[in-house]
Amino acid sequence: MYDTIIFDLDGTLSDNSEGIINSVSYALERMGIPTPDAATIRRFIGPPLKLTYQQYFGMDDEQSSRATDLYRERHETVGYLENELYPGIRELLTALKQRGAHLGIATGKPTVITRKILEHFGILELFDRVEGSAPMAVSNQKSVLIGRILAEFPGKAVMIGDTADDMRGAVEAGIDFIHVQYGFSGDWRPKGMPSVRSVQELQELLMEEKPMNRGVFISLEGLDGCGKTTVSRHLDTLLTQYGYEIVHTREPGGCPISEDIRALLLSTEHGEMTATAEALLYAASRYQHAHDVILPALTQGKAVVCDRYVDSSLAYQGEGRQLGMDAIRAYNRKAMELCMPDITVYLRLDAETSLGRRLSESAPDRIEQEKRDFFERAMQGFDRLAEEEPGRYMTIDASQPVEAVLAEISRRLPEALKRGGFLA
Repeated sequence: MYDTIIFDLDGTLSDNSEGIINSVSYALERMGIPTPDAATIRRFIGPPLKLTYQQYFGMDDEQSSRATDLYRERHETVGYLENELYPGIRELLTALKQRGAHLGIATGKPTVITRKILEHFGILELFDRVEGSAPMAVSNQKSVLIGRILAEFPGKAVMIGDTADDMRGAVEAGIDFIHVQYGFSGDWRPKGMPSVRSVQELQELLMEEKPMNRGVFISLEGLDGCGKTTVSRHLDTLLTQYGYEIVHTREPGGCPISEDIRALLLSTEHGEMTATAEALLYAASRYQHAHDVILPALTQGKAVVCDRYVDSSLAYQGEGRQLGMDAIRAYNRKAMELCMPDITVYLRLDAETSLGRRLSESAPDRIEQEKRDFFERAMQGFDRLAEEEPGRYMTIDASQPVEAVLAEISRRLPEALKRGGFLA
């Protein structure tokens, strides 16, 4: 087992190919050089930037320095955010820290930008030391960066990276090297050294046993027409950036049995259905859905984004149908014992606006045919739940322009994830 584990950044922890390609194109355009095809630009991903400009564009030292400065001009403002963690990286880093390993970063990227990237992903605090390039440094060679980390954290160490430069740095520093094939190394493979095809294989190599990581459960609530579909797509983008594999699902429904129950619940042919029968059908659908879809995904460390969960029954049947929230909780006790949302995004919208938005889109289902006072009671139910559980609820004013709604979620989601222990 390794005491100190040092990672490269680009192509090892995160896929930043979009930001690199866009920033290289920007630099070349500013210098009046025609932008090459994508295959040529992809050669910039991995090797030192200045060297690549010289090798593929015949630039001298002054020109390559100018091109590098222009690249950083864009990359250090917007390009570094065009970036995603590889799925499973967050869980691996957390498991290594829990095991007691010292974690470090050794990258040719400037230290200031590297720290911004790690902070953006919510993983900066997992690393004991971050070493990147610096303008006034005597040397920015990978072996020198590795040596600075080893000076503080001696013991058995390994460098993990995707390029020959990473391997040379490890060899010169006198430590082991593990090559990752999922990065930017192309067909290159080191001889006589371990090489892994996925983050899962890397985890199996570094850990004696694979840890069981629980994922995060996010539910979307609010009256119909509040924008849950748009927010769900936005959460997909955000959670992917944080390294999560995402499962999108809905209620009622989400699995075959629950989808059949959904058809019964929403059909306009069943207007005679009693409020209690309706509530019990929702509870039955929910238990099957939680058992078959939500809980398995969470035990695999995935992020579940669910369009409605038990809060909808508490609001619609408990308050809207006036059955009482205590009765609804009793009906749903088994499902709630299986799993409850870690974060509930409540898109608050008044009943009149909700009905106007929803009915303009399609013919109303059985629930949507209810009168306005029903939806006003349901909204009051959501408000009550948000007041009772402020730690779980993220209340958003859904009457704002959609851009403002998404911007607020982008700002508040990391805070909620950190509060729940899902981000460092």
